[in-house]
Amino acid sequence: MYYPDELIEEVRTRNDIVDVISGYVRLQKKGSSYFGLCPFHNEKSPSFSVSRQKQMYYCFGCGAGGNVFTFLMEYENFSFMEAVKFLADRAGIALPEAEYSKEAKQRADLKASILEINKIAARYYYVQLKSERGVGAHTYLTDRGLTEETITAFGLGYSKKYSDDLYQYLRGKGYSEDLIRQAGLINTDERQGVYDKFWNRVIFPIMDVNSRVIGFGGRVMGDGKPKYLNSPETAVFDKSRNLYGLREKLIFCFVRDIWMLSLCIRLGLQMPWHLSERHLHQDMLL
Repeated sequence: MYYPDELIEEVRTRNDIVDVISGYVRLQKKGSSYFGLCPFHNEKSPSFSVSRQKQMYYCFGCGAGGNVFTFLMEYENFSFMEAVKFLADRAGIALPEAEYSKEAKQRADLKASILEINKIAARYYYVQLKSERGVGAHTYLTDRGLTEETITAFGLGYSKKYSDDLYQYLRGKGYSEDLIRQAGLINTDERQGVYDKFWNRVIFPIMDVNSRVIGFGGRVMGDGKPKYLNSPETAVFDKSRNLYGLREKLIFCFVRDIWMLSLCIRLGLQMPWHLSERHLHQDMLL
């Protein structure tokens, strides 16, 4: 799909680069520029510079640089057209209907299908937490100080002890085994056959900045291993770029795992949108 240069420029000018990048990186103004920790490499001192005047960014540490489109292409792994559409939607600009190649349409359809199945899975987990079978998991959460408000706001859930419960539910709704596997919701081995990725776990939906469920984290109930488990990478979930709870935006809270973030929220500390995992310390600071 080709968009006129004038339309591309309108999308760019309607999306201030400082405002966009602030949704991903904590920026502080120094002189005429804004600085923060680079999202593209590990560093302890801010060397990532964003210029409102030039509408450009540059990292003095790793050399990454570009405009608002480039940033999204690098950070979100977007194609140029995906970056244009994302920013157009953000600015309320209507784009002409795109004509996809066969391959591009297949990728877009897969992403849409995985987002749809993730949404259904998240709702299913939430209902299980609120059911009689989820009493133990619900008590586990409330005993650790989480309120009903926090549980609801984060859509926390529970995966039952039956190891193929979600799989059977999704198959009953007509979803293929292949799609469920591509969504990262099932595993397969010779002994067990097909079984759920998450079972007998408290479930934490992982959402992107548009509040779409892109993956899950789970904390086992009891002594099972591993104690914490996350979704594998999928067409919509990149572990190096996405982190749980990034819808909340106020101040930094450094956490060791998904569970601790909910405790931070309960204590009144909230996370900036799309804080990179690269910026998280291993120790929790409150």
